[in-house]
Amino acid sequence: KQWSQRRVRAAIRSSKNPVSLSDTGLGSGVEDGEWQQIGRKNKIQVTRNTSNNEPSPVSELFGGLTRSVVSKAGAKESATLQPFLSVQLDLQHQNITSVRDALYHFTHKEQIYLNNVKCYRRETLESLPPVLILHLKRFIFDDAAKSCQKLLKEIDFDIDMTISDDMMSAIGTTLTSERRYHLFGVVYHHGSHATGGHYSAMVYHPYIDCWVNADDDKVAHQDDNAVLKHIPGRSAYLLFYKRVA
Repeated sequence: KQWSQRRVRAAIRSSKNPVSLSDTGLGSGVEDGEWQQIGRKNKIQVTRNTSNNEPSPVSELFGGLTRSVVSKAGAKESATLQPFLSVQLDLQHQNITSVRDALYHFTHKEQIYLNNVKCYRRETLESLPPVLILHLKRFIFDDAAKSCQKLLKEIDFDIDMTISDDMMSAIGTTLTSERRYHLFGVVYHHGSHATGGHYSAMVYHPYIDCWVNADDDKVAHQDDNAVLKHIPGRSAYLLFYKRVA
């Protein structure tokens, strides 16, 4: 399971595997540390990697890569590979009512302007870790109030989740076939305000085959329904998924 992940990381880190075009004359604007790849619809992408960090036990367990692609008319696509330890999901759009919606929003194409030129940017998942942490961005800065506020909207999530092809980059779809995940931990924030409240956690215990709720000094067994249930004042904040296939 880890072999394909290591192959992706090794291909990115090694200067021998990505083809650097600074000495080949293939295409203009390609500098040292960049290489060309074929993206979706056979479009050429000038790709760069933002991290030179060596693997660690933390990154091997929680680390993945995203591919951010910027495109504009008449130019090659520009792609940036960025490492992550958690996927941060924006919840503010009115159509986002579930983690699935938030993931689709995370990977959808958006229109931007660079130097007054209309461009498009899309972020996709390049490689996935053994443990996928989803960070639901509950706390936002309110310009009107000039303070941090908590987003109280209810967000549905599932015990089992599959990362679909349309959330992956073209290379990620090819190299990362194991994309089924199972929920084993949730961190909740209790309270209506960003500046107060407290946290609790639900963790699945495989030896007793049930969930354990830890809320301050109170520990109790729970079932799946208790994990997924919407409770006033309690909001899922961090979701921990382990890869199962």
